[in-house]
Amino acid sequence: MAQAVAWREVVGVSRLDRHIGRAVLNAMLLAWAVVVVLDALFVLLGQLGDIGRGDYGLGDALRFVALGTPTRAWQVFPMAALIGVLLGLGNLAEQRELDALRLAGCSPSRLLLAVMRIGLLLLLGGMLLGEVVAPAAQHLAQQWRAQSIHGGAGTQTDAGFWVRDRQRFIQIGRSGPDDSVQGLVVYELGPGPRLSRIISAARAQPQDGRWRLDDVVVTRFETQRIGVERHARIWWPTLMARGLVGLLTRDSATLSLPQLARYIDYLAQNGNDVGLWRLGFWQRLAAPLNVLAMLALAAVLVLGSLGRRPLGQRLLVAVLTGVAFQLLGGVVSHAGLVYGLNVGLSAVLPALSVLVGVVLYARFGQPR
Repeated sequence: MAQAVAWREVVGVSRLDRHIGRAVLNAMLLAWAVVVVLDALFVLLGQLGDIGRGDYGLGDALRFVALGTPTRAWQVFPMAALIGVLLGLGNLAEQRELDALRLAGCSPSRLLLAVMRIGLLLLLGGMLLGEVVAPAAQHLAQQWRAQSIHGGAGTQTDAGFWVRDRQRFIQIGRSGPDDSVQGLVVYELGPGPRLSRIISAARAQPQDGRWRLDDVVVTRFETQRIGVERHARIWWPTLMARGLVGLLTRDSATLSLPQLARYIDYLAQNGNDVGLWRLGFWQRLAAPLNVLAMLALAAVLVLGSLGRRPLGQRLLVAVLTGVAFQLLGGVVSHAGLVYGLNVGLSAVLPALSVLVGVVLYARFGQPR
């Protein structure tokens, strides 16, 4: 008899989880889709000003937006999670189903656990999208955009960046956040065409309207001989369009977390300021924690008086809360960077604060 009662309790818990999970899952997926589509429309509007530059047309803009969608979908996932839980659980509260569950002995922590369980499943899918699919897709989007705008000027291979500028083929090993480049090799074609000279430089950087090349070796291919010259520094009036370097640079959104960590080490070893890069790295590590914080916060809001409010009010509160959390996270993170606080702690502090508050509410704020 005791075993039968225990079995019925397990079945009841399973049905409860499925019922709450289904309501929350449907609302989260709907909210995520709507937010992603709206975000994509705004990005497309921002690309309209570049249509007509080079070979960049409407089809290229649509392709750029489509390839960047995985990155933006992962970035807006915390907001979508907050909206989805507020709508899903709010519908249950509006129909008095949550009241019935709590009268039957289901505690706030038990409801919170059911929400977090389905949220974790979506979170795993979002992490796969954001950290595996998104970097490669975003990098491809930037490369295609650069090629369309600059007439096929930029290509990246395992050997670095390749840029074509009329009679020059320029190879770039790495590009830095200050528009400098390392491992520069310039192949210049003469009449014929034939290779006339090769200029290699350890570093090149735009400065005062010109390009400064350091540790330069110039190899000239003449008719009867090959000449080699070495210079500590030379100045060139033009090397390539300065904006092209930024288009070809693999920014943090196009790098996986291990690649980003290696790139930060490389920049630090070369004397570059890596504060913002480290902040971006820790913000990406803190992204799953932000999602959990939004799931928990939304569940707590619904368990309060907000659950009985009309749909419009719940949606407004969800949007305002999500925006406030994003602003707070940005302010705290950059304030920590400015005042020399631990970057990792600054990135996770907003989410940790929300989670601690939710745990305290679930433990002491509501009767069981």
